[in-house]
Amino acid sequence: MKKTRILMLTFLLLAMFALSSCGTASPANSLDDVPLTRDESTGDTASVTSDTAVPDFSSIMAGNSETETVWGLQDPAARQRIIDAAKADGFDVSFGADGSMTVKDKDGTIFVQKSDGTWTMQGEDGQSAQLGGDWPDNEFTRLVPKPDFKLAGASTSDDGFSAAFQSVNADQIKAYAEKVKANGFTVDAEEEDQNVYGVVVYTYSAYNADGYHVEVTFASGTGGITIGK
Repeated sequence: MKKTRILMLTFLLLAMFALSSCGTASPANSLDDVPLTRDESTGDTASVTSDTAVPDFSSIMAGNSETETVWGLQDPAARQRIIDAAKADGFDVSFGADGSMTVKDKDGTIFVQKSDGTWTMQGEDGQSAQLGGDWPDNEFTRLVPKPDFKLAGASTSDDGFSAAFQSVNADQIKAYAEKVKANGFTVDAEEEDQNVYGVVVYTYSAYNADGYHVEVTFASGTGGITIGK
């Protein structure tokens, strides 16, 4: 679906170019309300009141999901208000015992906020994307070494996987490409390493013996990998 592909792209663009601002909460419905937030230095969550604001569901469905407000860890009255507000906006919200919040759109798109504040998205066609979080485990990621880099965002579909890395440099990406080569991605290999007006641009692409294709890239301080079949 076109909307799902747009949402996937939005997640990766947010991860690659705006992750540094994810710690700033999106405007809530009431600036006077006090949302539950997580102290990144301690891992603790601040206390909340039943007057906590509700999420901007349209913004969530557009892929703009901030990670500071942990909606699923609010008090029962606040969670019920969120459920009621979502229903009024045409969305279905439920909360898990683990502190997660699930938002479902009528078209089948599902967004889940985990108790650590990170988000994942799944479209009706089975595609999924995440902003931050852990390196996923799937048929594509098992073909390459698990990177040591912090994951900025990732998108998975039936025929491919893409990820963007945070806080990496060109040398780290090149070293990782060597590990990818060692995992068998050496068929029809192409490698580019250029310095364009002071900007390092690096790409390594190749197939493995089973026909899977990988591309490791770096440009303007952003690294990434795509794997497809």
